[in-house]
Amino acid sequence: MTSSSDFNSSTQPSISVILPVYNASATLDRCISGILEQSFCDFELVIVDDGSTDGSAGICRSYVGRDSRIRVFSKDNGGVSSARNFGLENARGKYVAFCDSDDMPGKDWLMSLYSASAGTGLTVCGYSIHRQGQATEKMTTGEPFSSDDMVQILETLFRARLLQFVWNKLFVRSEIETAQLRFDESMKIFEDEYFVLGYLSAVQKVVCTPECAYDYFLPDGFYEKYDFSIDAFEKVVDGICSMVAAEGRGCRVGLWETRRVRLPMIVYWYKVALGRYTADHTFSQCRKRLSFARELASAFHDGPFNHLAVRILPPRLLYLWIRGKQR
Repeated sequence: MTSSSDFNSSTQPSISVILPVYNASATLDRCISGILEQSFCDFELVIVDDGSTDGSAGICRSYVGRDSRIRVFSKDNGGVSSARNFGLENARGKYVAFCDSDDMPGKDWLMSLYSASAGTGLTVCGYSIHRQGQATEKMTTGEPFSSDDMVQILETLFRARLLQFVWNKLFVRSEIETAQLRFDESMKIFEDEYFVLGYLSAVQKVVCTPECAYDYFLPDGFYEKYDFSIDAFEKVVDGICSMVAAEGRGCRVGLWETRRVRLPMIVYWYKVALGRYTADHTFSQCRKRLSFARELASAFHDGPFNHLAVRILPPRLLYLWIRGKQR
């Protein structure tokens, strides 16, 4: 391993860390310091200021010249997906990792991912969730996990709540480029999951290390801040259904050719999105999506009572029940 003092910026780094920044002045120094203090040193840090207006751009510029591994870019505001795509266009590493500016990677974040990587596929580590006023919660597989069975991969990652983020993963950059994969800039939520699913469709192999090497700080008012767009989540669900179907299973109306696919978290998040949707739409406008919720619950539940109300309630009662839970 190289240290930051002897890193040669003219050589290809092992990892490109892409850090999108937008109005993150309160947490940005903490985040960048956490990256620079990694026990794994052979990386470049690609900082993309996405049109910040709070002084974050100045903080980014202050790091220019302080460490040869840092490259700073500025662009007009386009959202986190746009900033990440800009970072991908300028990344030079064999691998790509993503970090969010309001989080803090542990010192062994990159080391745990790089050490577990098999050189192909997707590498995943655990993480710790920090919620204001609550105990820290660790998300992990509990033991090393490796598979090329897509159903097993989806079940394991969703059960451990490890799939829906990009910052606890190490991607092979050549696989991203071969698949011509980029973040969907039209999505304001669930864009991480959609990108990860697209990548998994291309590589179809996952290695997980149980180490919780990343600290995720859940923003205050997270569930009120985002609208949990049902259109965006249906794109995620369609991606999952396509991957499951490619494994020889049907994916509509709960028709499975072999074993059941257990993805109850998909049903949960669809219920959340549907609940927000019902608040502003009539029963007639929601009828098709209520039917789709029932299909998902029938297909993805993992026990006789799991999501039972969604599976058995008549459509109009289901509409009133889901809508009522939003109050």
